Amino acid sequence: MQPVWESGVSAFMTQMQYTDLSRPVEGQEERPPLEVALLTWEYPPIPTAKGRAACEVAHGLAAHGVNVRVFTMDRDDTVRTDHSRIEVIGCANRITGLRRLMRKLPGLDHLAAAAAFRERVHEEHERRPFDLIETTNSAAPAAMLADSGLPFVVRASAPYALDAVEATGFSNRLRSYIAMGLEARSVEKSDALISNSRAHAGAIKDWYDLKPGNIHMVTPLSVDPEIRKAGASAPYPPAHARLRLAYVGDDSARKGFAETLQAFDQIVDHARRAGEPLPELHMIGIEPGVLERRLPKLGLNADTRGQLFDYGRLIDSSMIHVLARCHGVLAPSRYQSFGAVYHEAAALGRPLVACAEDATATDFVRRHGTGILADTCSADDIAAATIELFSDRERLMECRRAGLEHAQAWTRESLGAKTLQVYRRAMHLQPIEIPGARQAATPRHTPLNKHHA
Repeated sequence: MQPVWESGVSAFMTQMQYTDLSRPVEGQEERPPLEVALLTWEYPPIPTAKGRAACEVAHGLAAHGVNVRVFTMDRDDTVRTDHSRIEVIGCANRITGLRRLMRKLPGLDHLAAAAAFRERVHEEHERRPFDLIETTNSAAPAAMLADSGLPFVVRASAPYALDAVEATGFSNRLRSYIAMGLEARSVEKSDALISNSRAHAGAIKDWYDLKPGNIHMVTPLSVDPEIRKAGASAPYPPAHARLRLAYVGDDSARKGFAETLQAFDQIVDHARRAGEPLPELHMIGIEPGVLERRLPKLGLNADTRGQLFDYGRLIDSSMIHVLARCHGVLAPSRYQSFGAVYHEAAALGRPLVACAEDATATDFVRRHGTGILADTCSADDIAAATIELFSDRERLMECRRAGLEHAQAWTRESLGAKTLQVYRRAMHLQPIEIPGARQAATPRHTPLNKHHA
């Protein structure tokens, strides 16, 4: 009897031969749709950048007639979504027994999650076979599916260790070490690797020590069409309005959280000395209680603290409403794999203050002209860049126009088409010459061992 995973591969080969990968699906389908398992940690309405990225990928594929089942650890239930081809399947209810204990132990928590993902994907595959698995690299949710025999594609975001760098103690170091090992194994076993930007692709190549011959493609993400629609219709605040700035991100060192608040302290002081209305900083994405815990250590004056507005983690519609009232976005990250906040600010026509320490930000701002770069992720440089940009109304309007214009190309349809081209290469359905490689890698399609813990 043919193993179920191999039957899925056979079906994939047949389907891909008859699928037009260049345009969205229209009319009656002539062949069964491609079936994709997409693994992520979070998915909307959970308001995180990783969840939004997974949502864009799912909708991009669905626009081209692909059926996508999203596996996520942020819920127990299985739900249909706003698209008939997208189903979201919760895996948290597979954390039981031994896995529940493992989730409390450093490092073993990643293994427990990977086992839960594997079990749920296997169950769904038996119900309706998959043709391909796509997963995030971060913390390796598909670490136990890399040898499934199905085509296996990894879409690389920021590695887990970049956000765990601030964690101290043996337990956190062990957790980070194991996550890095699982990520590296997933990348090594992948049939293709996707990076979100050119700068990120270079960093990922060095991070995982990729060898010549790996299929590694750059496929930028899209921006939610509701954000692009809002940007086209939302007016820019008038020149006489109080300056309102937004920060979108978490409280990590990578996102420049502390430096942004200290820079805002200087911006408030500058406005006070100039006799201008005190500016506001509207903060989105901070977990509850974090701002109150961090503020005492940052040394902000009382006036500055009174101008901070903490909205917590917002769903997209609420985030759009807040950003539409702001003049611009502060996002001086030290590293971004794609810079969703850069793209969303541009799509809303809101000028950006980013940081030249991030190669992705440097490439984005210089290519699209949607903002300004602080020389370093320091409070002084962020404040200086912000004051310079928002003191020049003509420059602000130029940044706004550039963002709205470029955002028209950041569509889900384009993301889906480019992703499907990567899938073709992962399946070796068309010749591909890889610089530095003697020959293209041969497919690895071995049956999954169904007897797992």
